[in-house]
Amino acid sequence: MSDIGDLMTSKVISCQPHTPVETAIRTLIERRISGAPVVDDTNAILGVVSEADLLSLFWEDAGTVGEIMTPNPVSFPVDGPLADVVDSLMSNSFRRVLIHDGKGKLVGLVSRADMMPAVLDALMDRRKA
Repeated sequence: MSDIGDLMTSKVISCQPHTPVETAIRTLIERRISGAPVVDDTNAILGVVSEADLLSLFWEDAGTVGEIMTPNPVSFPVDGPLADVVDSLMSNSFRRVLIHDGKGKLVGLVSRADMMPAVLDALMDRRKA
């Protein structure tokens, strides 16, 4: 079975709390992503900003990502059990979980789409048995 490090995306587009919301929106549009981790100068995970967070700007005003981000997002250590990631993605509405180095520093993310190879492997293994 795959592990988190094998499946995660390690080239993660992130932003910082002081990033202007306009910049965050443009980044999501241009990179065709639905959200981004929010990190500090040391790459410590602070939050996540998603399309849902940014939709609030239709009615409200905010200047920076830090004002609208979802703080303390669900994250997992890179050496943690893959089953925990699966359980989290199945039981929550978000599409990705952040992966840290064990000390809270962002090293990647795992999306639902990233999980598909592990799902296929598990399915094929069960069919062989």
